Amino acid sequence: MALGLAWAVAVGSLGAFARPTPASADDTPAYKNTSLPFSVRAADLVSRMTLEEKYDQLIAMQPHATWRPKPKAIDRLGVKSYGYWGEANHGIYFPTIPGNGNYTQYPQSTSIASTWNPAITREIAGGIADEARVTYNTSCPPGVANPSPVGGACHGLTYWSPNQNLNRDPRWGRADESYTEDPFLAGQVAGAFVTGLQGNTSSRPDTIPTRAHDYVQAVATPKHYLANNSEANRDFGTSNFTERSMHEYFLPPFGASAGKAGARSLMAAYNALSVVEDYTKDYPSPSSYPTLWSPRDNATPGGTPGTPAAASRYSLETMLRRSYGFDGYVVSDCDAITRVHGTGTSGHSWHPVQLGGQTQINKTLGNAWALKAGTDLDCSGGDYPTATGLPAAQSQGFISEADVDIALVRAFTARFQLGEFDPVPSVPWNSESYSLSAAGDPDVKLASPAHRAVAHESAIEAPVLLKNAGRTLPFAGAATGKTVALGHVDSLNGFQSGSYSGPTAVNTTFAQALAERTGSSASAVTEGSSTPFLSSHLAVFPNVLDTNGTAITTSVCASSPCDSVADAATAEYQISQADNVMVVVGHRNNDGGEGADRSTVVMPRMQAELIRDSIAPLAQKYGKKIVVWIQAKTMVDVSAFKDLPSVGAIVWSSFNGMYQGKAMAELLFNDAVRLEDGRTAVANFSGKLPLTWYSDVDAQLGPAAAPDRAIEDYRMTKAEGAKCGRTYLYYQVGPDCAAPHYVFGQGLSYSPFVYGTPRLSSSKITPDDAVTVSVPVANRGASKPGKAVVEVYARAPKGADGNQRPLKQLKGLVKSGLIAGTSKTVKVTIGAGDLWFWDDVKHKKVFPTGDWTILAGPSSADADLKSVRLRVTGHRTAGVEVVSAQPDATELSLDTPGNRINAQLSVTKHDMTFWDLSDRALKVKYTSSNPAVATVDASGSVKPVSTGAALITAKATANGESKSTTFPVVVTSGAPDATGSALPNAYTSRVDFGDRKVTLHQASLGTKLSASVFPANPATTYSYQIAPMDTNTAGASVTSAGVLTAARTGHVRVTVTATSAGVQTSESALVTILPKCRFGGVGPSLAGDGSPRVPTSCRSTGATASFEPSP
Repeated sequence: MALGLAWAVAVGSLGAFARPTPASADDTPAYKNTSLPFSVRAADLVSRMTLEEKYDQLIAMQPHATWRPKPKAIDRLGVKSYGYWGEANHGIYFPTIPGNGNYTQYPQSTSIASTWNPAITREIAGGIADEARVTYNTSCPPGVANPSPVGGACHGLTYWSPNQNLNRDPRWGRADESYTEDPFLAGQVAGAFVTGLQGNTSSRPDTIPTRAHDYVQAVATPKHYLANNSEANRDFGTSNFTERSMHEYFLPPFGASAGKAGARSLMAAYNALSVVEDYTKDYPSPSSYPTLWSPRDNATPGGTPGTPAAASRYSLETMLRRSYGFDGYVVSDCDAITRVHGTGTSGHSWHPVQLGGQTQINKTLGNAWALKAGTDLDCSGGDYPTATGLPAAQSQGFISEADVDIALVRAFTARFQLGEFDPVPSVPWNSESYSLSAAGDPDVKLASPAHRAVAHESAIEAPVLLKNAGRTLPFAGAATGKTVALGHVDSLNGFQSGSYSGPTAVNTTFAQALAERTGSSASAVTEGSSTPFLSSHLAVFPNVLDTNGTAITTSVCASSPCDSVADAATAEYQISQADNVMVVVGHRNNDGGEGADRSTVVMPRMQAELIRDSIAPLAQKYGKKIVVWIQAKTMVDVSAFKDLPSVGAIVWSSFNGMYQGKAMAELLFNDAVRLEDGRTAVANFSGKLPLTWYSDVDAQLGPAAAPDRAIEDYRMTKAEGAKCGRTYLYYQVGPDCAAPHYVFGQGLSYSPFVYGTPRLSSSKITPDDAVTVSVPVANRGASKPGKAVVEVYARAPKGADGNQRPLKQLKGLVKSGLIAGTSKTVKVTIGAGDLWFWDDVKHKKVFPTGDWTILAGPSSADADLKSVRLRVTGHRTAGVEVVSAQPDATELSLDTPGNRINAQLSVTKHDMTFWDLSDRALKVKYTSSNPAVATVDASGSVKPVSTGAALITAKATANGESKSTTFPVVVTSGAPDATGSALPNAYTSRVDFGDRKVTLHQASLGTKLSASVFPANPATTYSYQIAPMDTNTAGASVTSAGVLTAARTGHVRVTVTATSAGVQTSESALVTILPKCRFGGVGPSLAGDGSPRVPTSCRSTGATASFEPSP
């Protein structure tokens, strides 16, 4: 009985040099036929490549990386050398047009999240996509057959963004590149980014491009999958999450971006996962759930416990593709394939349990493992195409050419969706406005007014007002006041943009922007590198006081008294004369980053002490209120000054893009702003914290340094072993776990917003229903408009299972503008199917019934939220969540008619378990778009009929709910080489090794398997094996001569390697071990010819059947 998969699998022929007969009447090759779906065209194109050409296409590299291999051009097929690697988290980082810095830089990722505005995120990503097209069109002009780009490869349209790893620890070095600590918010923002970058398209692999909207503008690649946000051990460490936290916390954001939003690509991370996969069980099925453990408790001596992310079939296939519906390609992080098999400081020293847990995996096997797990492209090219990589894996029988085809069809489908192979006028982004030649055109897309306006607007929306005592802000107008700003040179006079930041068309520093806004009334006190330190035992801050163009050397002491009374007096004088006093502090670009976590959240360079011991006392002395503006990667420790009476206001943002200075000045004065595209806006704070500001990170999350490196510990709850719990979801205030300084979702505004009690469209629903939450909100201000964020949370009924559940979970958000003196009702819809938790005993989602609490307000703080009860009753109907086909090949040949392609279908229920495909409540229907080329039977087995191409559709229906999926099939015949001339038979042999069924009785005695080659060659030798990463639920083994034995019913994939004239070709087939067939009486009934009448389920193929009488 099939559990989730249609296991009647038949592998298509290899056809290393095969070329299909053209599919259209006018002799147009199928891959050039724009009336065919993208995936079908991709399959046709891949079938026309030689095996050597295919290996070259498995490389993902950047064009300018001359020290690395890149995919080679295939001129005869119109395939350009292509650079897959691009970066664009908040603007184009690379590739860029050489010598051109005219790009738009938006706020860094964490600042994008702090806008709490998915709509503006889509606009940001759409602007990035426009500039990506200009870059691509300049590098590889559309319609030019043989471009000569810099670096020898086209600047691609595939961008390895967004970085959506969750910020579960604020000390993470790459925290500014990510969005938030919350999985729901991360999914909303990342999903909006993916949608915007890809052109708001509805394009799918099976789309036929009849409209401009059917193409993809640029390919998004969410990263780093999965649970990769500790730089200290990101390369070789194991993320020790539990089963519950994997499903409730780490997976959902990728489900939102790669599944729901339809990202065309995804990046597999360096780290290993605390998952031990068991290929002796059917995948996917409840019985196949892998073991998860904490590597701190169960480390394997001498190697990595668990499974490297790039070689995890469970995470890449069962979860990503089959559970979330991802249908794009997977690229490894750079050199992640090397880490699968590397040792010491070069890899995980992985000892897979399939090899007994004692054998170090080698390069050839590691490459095969990663490819079969679902990592399609190798970033760096140092593994897959090399002689000891996949070529060796193929010759040794670990993979077949069909496995390579599957990976390439996924990658080339995305390139077809980009329009790379289509006529120039068909693709909307090939127009003149996406070209540098349009420099004088007001509609030019490189740093256009529209893009710069969005960068400016988002820079206004991102900063978070954390404190505003006595309405310190906004400042009074500049006409009568004097503003003094203090801070280190890198904070005040430097432009800090964060990690992976590219060139900018313009940028404004804080000092420049304040000077422009206030004119001669502004003074800046900044650190100067040439200023001598005072000869004192006390820590001091050297400064240059720049007052109206006159530089004065001074120093500000961290403690009193200063050695130089004159120095202190100079600083004191400036503060005493100021109407507005502010200090700008925070991080430089290099305060943490890729490969370097922060050891602490204490601000570097004693900036907190500067405020507490020098500036605040002076401000207090003269009755001034200080505004502290913090631009930092994530949270910083503000305990030294947050409650000082002279600190009137505190503002935070992460790196805020090219308009960071201008937006700061406008927000300080609550200015009316004219944006670059002519629109108007009012600079009013509307940002919200995307993460918790703990009061003592080291004490509450655990120390970042040895012996217990808390940042490397992925446990989330106290029940799992986290000291206080991590993030607002699980952090529990108590002894040694003080209340955070600021909570998730917190942020003030100049507008006095008032939130009403939420109302529900229904107070009682089932898990199949949805409820609309209506929240009244009013702007009680007198004059200025503002933007209110309504945050909607859910709190579950007390768990009967004893598990620690989140204190509350964000389930919806809306950002909405309100004119002063007006009100509106904001509506958020929550599906009861989204109110779930993970059962780690039954390995599925559960939908708790009882009284849920729905909370709404301006932050996650209980004091800010108003609530209403929602009763959930009944059960979630077992419908259809995802239909996924993972066919075992894309090409069939008429030369080996016994081979088949099977859908390997799975149908996922809403609780993330898999339907038994034989369940009568489930109906599965297969159809072929072209039965004259290929037919498909009721089990999903595809048979070749004639040369050409077809699209196979599988539609699943259960309880009135239907969903479908598709996959391409190409049928070929003949084997011309790259130039079209015939090759000797020895080089064109195909292996005919179809699937077969064998009874357990036969398998227990030993069954001889057999294969053949076409054209026939009696000198061919065959070697059989079971690859350790392949399915083996039957507990089977096979000799090199092909004698198979099995211990139980089930399935086993066997690979045969045929050697003919020194050339090796591999093919695999699935052998199904059937139960012993027993009959009443002395034996089976006889057919008309006197032979035993055999039940269909017991019929063997490929061997003589054996039957036993019942006792």
